[in-house]
Amino acid sequence: MVDYDAAVAAVQDPNADPILLAKIAYENPEFGANVAVNPRCYPGLKRWIAEFGDERARETLAQYGFTAEAFGGPVQDQEAPSQAALQAAEQQPADAYAADQYAAAQPAADQYAAAQPAADQYAAQQPAAQAAFEEPVATNPYGFTAEQALTTTDQMQIAQIAQYAPELRACIARNPNTYPALIEWLGQLGDPAINAALASCQ
Repeated sequence: MVDYDAAVAAVQDPNADPILLAKIAYENPEFGANVAVNPRCYPGLKRWIAEFGDERARETLAQYGFTAEAFGGPVQDQEAPSQAALQAAEQQPADAYAADQYAAAQPAADQYAAAQPAADQYAAQQPAAQAAFEEPVATNPYGFTAEQALTTTDQMQIAQIAQYAPELRACIARNPNTYPALIEWLGQLGDPAINAALASCQ
């Protein structure tokens, strides 16, 4: 669990790791309002807070026009999603509203380019990066699959996979929908499989 001092520092940091913000929002609901107004709080996380956050967090988001209804109604808490729910999610079209909001909030090309120096460095250092990608075996207890990690457009789900399914991080590194801050974080882990996946996407 994120300790109080670390949570205070993170929610005040304009360059905070979005995954850490998601962890804080889940484990420390009293920080929900602070997480919601952090510039690194991505739309999928705002949607989750609008549905599951405490009253203060929901009121804060409502002031900015973010409500659960605005996002298309209630969302499922995916801390421990059921297999049936995961299969249903795979068959559902992407949340167009969240995708549009994310695109509007993040100039994707500029953000992605700014986040890529680490991946470029690995591309130069890793000749094996061009080898065929071997899909990892999913071992996480939450039911996340390699196919989900490679294809999902749900930013909250991508963050959850990064946090709760470390064996699938190489897959989300190859997912073109993974948000730039997470790509940058993955590049700093020093994992050869992730580095190869990042380099192969160049």
